[in-house]
Amino acid sequence: MQGTPCAKVCTPSPRGGLGVGVALFIILLLASCGPQKGRVRIRGQFENLPQADLLLYSPDGGLSTIDTLHILRGRFDYQTKVEGDDPYTFVILYPNFSTLAFQAHSGCDVRIKGDALSLSQVSVEGADSVLPSGRQVAPRPLKVGSRLPRSGIVKHQRGTYLLMTFWADWKHGSNIVNYNTRTALNEHPDLRAFSYSLDLEPRNTRFAESIPDSMRWRTYCDYTGWGGPLLTRLGIRNIPYYILVGPDGKVLAMGSDYNQSIKPAMQKIP
Repeated sequence: MQGTPCAKVCTPSPRGGLGVGVALFIILLLASCGPQKGRVRIRGQFENLPQADLLLYSPDGGLSTIDTLHILRGRFDYQTKVEGDDPYTFVILYPNFSTLAFQAHSGCDVRIKGDALSLSQVSVEGADSVLPSGRQVAPRPLKVGSRLPRSGIVKHQRGTYLLMTFWADWKHGSNIVNYNTRTALNEHPDLRAFSYSLDLEPRNTRFAESIPDSMRWRTYCDYTGWGGPLLTRLGIRNIPYYILVGPDGKVLAMGSDYNQSIKPAMQKIP
């Protein structure tokens, strides 16, 4: 969600320069604009909390260190640089040691509003998703060679190969996931597949439902978008995405480009 570019305002004053009123208007206009690409803006407004310092950190690389949100007169305004277009997880630590976790990508303008007397009722707008209170997020992403974490969502049967796919009907390029999965299953009869949808409404899973019965594989969707527990546990930050798991439960290949990242490893399957 990229901020709208600021409009240029240039009104000459009677003396040939910018009038004081116009200059002040430009400053206010610039201040109201959302962050540019490569930055995330986080703004907060709290009742019953006139002045305080909150800690901000990112377990998956959105911040290189722990930072501080300075609240003055119940408000704070913070911006930070981020790399790439993938969403990162940001966690705010309150003085009572409770946390607020959300995900945001480059260009996001996150607005937080609440009451210090009821921090569980804080509202968040402008983020990609808000993670339920107390959820544990993965401190480091899954890597090739590491073992697939145990999960109640994914049932990996030892002795078989598993192709995991992550997609959403609203994300451009996700329609190719269906084709690649069906092709892989045709070429490797012993391969199993698991599909994870990031859609937010049931009506958005239509291309998964269009899979022929003879080629159907398990599709999971909890309609929480980027807030899904499996995504945070695996450290996945972009879709479509593929993970190929070997018979021993270790990751053989992973990436967004099936032909480059997955197919070479798939060709080595007996």
